[in-house]
Amino acid sequence: MDIVDRFPLYPLIFAFLVYPIAAWVVMRLAPARIRMATFAVLNVAGLAAMCWLSGGKGVRIALIGPYSRVALLFFALYLGFALANYAVLRLCGRNRMPWMAGFLLPIVFLIYIKYASQSLDPFEALLAPAGLTRFEGFFIGISYLSFRLVLLAQEVRNEIVTMPSVWEYLSFAFFVPTLSIGPINPYSKFIASFRQPDRKATPIARSLLRILIGFTKYIFLSTLAAQLTYSGLLRDGHPHTSIDLIVSVLIFPLYLYLNFSGYCDMVIGVSGLLGIQVAENFDQPFLSRNFQEFWTRWHITLSLWIRDLVFTPLSKAIIRRFGPKSANHAIAFSIFVAFILVGLWHGKGMNFLIFGILQGIGLATVYYYTVFLKQTLGRKGFAAYRQNRFIRWAGVVMTYCYFAMTLIFFANTWPQIGTLLHSLR
Repeated sequence: MDIVDRFPLYPLIFAFLVYPIAAWVVMRLAPARIRMATFAVLNVAGLAAMCWLSGGKGVRIALIGPYSRVALLFFALYLGFALANYAVLRLCGRNRMPWMAGFLLPIVFLIYIKYASQSLDPFEALLAPAGLTRFEGFFIGISYLSFRLVLLAQEVRNEIVTMPSVWEYLSFAFFVPTLSIGPINPYSKFIASFRQPDRKATPIARSLLRILIGFTKYIFLSTLAAQLTYSGLLRDGHPHTSIDLIVSVLIFPLYLYLNFSGYCDMVIGVSGLLGIQVAENFDQPFLSRNFQEFWTRWHITLSLWIRDLVFTPLSKAIIRRFGPKSANHAIAFSIFVAFILVGLWHGKGMNFLIFGILQGIGLATVYYYTVFLKQTLGRKGFAAYRQNRFIRWAGVVMTYCYFAMTLIFFANTWPQIGTLLHSLR
């Protein structure tokens, strides 16, 4: 039995039970002059615990001692990166370094951990005594952390917030509930609610209900749905009919929603109990009438990040270069590029690239179709088209089905896709 198998629920227990109690004590009982520093230390300690709990896949219990020493090393490296990024942010704020450095450092570090570390690994000799071959597992939530830090740099540069102190920065960067899978909460929302908690925005009863709903979705409903997904239904080594494939294709989006939104519900609920507001990540996405609307309701914080940091600057740059007449093509191209990056952000491999390309194709197609309808039908005709119930629900069904088909490449590696196709009879 390995460490992950031995402690399967410990990350959940720590993030949603142990940590909230400790955080509540700190936020309520620590003296005001050291409250933020104490909260930061708590979150850094939380990072250490989560690193240890997350990196032990495949490590036998007998090697727990050497493994713990390795985990401590990579926790120190993780913390060191965050502090180096803070130093760069401070230099940018003092005009001693271009702001581009504040945006690029988290992205460069993310690219190394997720994509380049397999070929550029200086830690192989350190990992061997613990029975490890890769170290990415220790950098829990690195994708979300990097995007939060880029968003922080943008908010500071645009003077939405003042430069945080090191304690404020560490509290935000490693806030345990949002550490592993988000949401990508902006610093402005985090720090405002920490400094002046608003119980009208985060009532206790609603936060507790949100935790209960999230727990039900994440633990029970998603587990049931998982039985009919690719791994639960098709990857058993037995032949299957095309009906089985259709079932898995249609159920997987529901499973993913229950799993991901359920976790986010628990994050928002636990944070709410502490008085800290966290951005919503889902808004009934499967009621979206088209793919463009879908991505304003699904993984909302990622969509907003991509819009503000990639799509808007890129489309504006293209329009400035080629003129207003290029606007429609500039917007469609920028959508396409942005969602290729979304695909690659989710993981490495040709399957994730194809997933991103298909998102871009779907969104660009909807954009061109909307432009066509407005030009053809006029304002009144387009309004009537939007109000037609049959068209709306047809759009809802088509949007769900298209997203479900694109998730074939999200849920399966390229070899697994081949295995699935060969299993059909």
